[in-house]
Amino acid sequence: MRNILIQDDVALVEDRLKQFESKTGCELLLVITNASDPYPGASWRFGLIGGFIISLIFSYYLEFHYSWMWPVSFLLISLCMTWIGHFSWAKRLGLSDWEIQRECREKAVEYFHTLGTSKVSHKFTAMIMVSTLEKNIQLLIDETLKTEITQAELDELIEIMRIHFKVGNVGLGLINSIERLETKILADFGGKASDSHVSELSDTIHFLHN
Repeated sequence: MRNILIQDDVALVEDRLKQFESKTGCELLLVITNASDPYPGASWRFGLIGGFIISLIFSYYLEFHYSWMWPVSFLLISLCMTWIGHFSWAKRLGLSDWEIQRECREKAVEYFHTLGTSKVSHKFTAMIMVSTLEKNIQLLIDETLKTEITQAELDELIEIMRIHFKVGNVGLGLINSIERLETKILADFGGKASDSHVSELSDTIHFLHN
């Protein structure tokens, strides 16, 4: 999972994170996770659909002399394909967009609370979560920041990251989004959003496995 960021990029992003918190008085949590959910259903969907397609192809080219050979072959191939479905590339093929959005959003809210808002004394907290399996980005802010920052503006920051991520510039995408979020906060709050001088959250990227 760390492979999406080289060590130099990690250092640059974490340094930019510290600058953001110093200038805005806000806490920013950065999370990179391998997946938001194990998605057991996706493996089974890949297995059943793949098993049906391959069995159908076999039945076209091979003649089953006994009627029971078709369901048995379908079962065996489906089990094999379900095992293959546990690999990330195959599991991703078995996922639907609504399932990805739901699970990533739920996991982001969980991390935002357990790793972020529950550990700070003030109400100026944001989080960027990147889930590598789903290639999904979540950007959450607390209720105080929501008074000045709209969802459309958050979506714009996510799109900036997505564009950079597609060409492999994960570090640059994170840095550009942090810079734009910083500019937005300073402009809307007329300077630092909080007078806090102490960072209450870790200033490092959280690499998490599920």
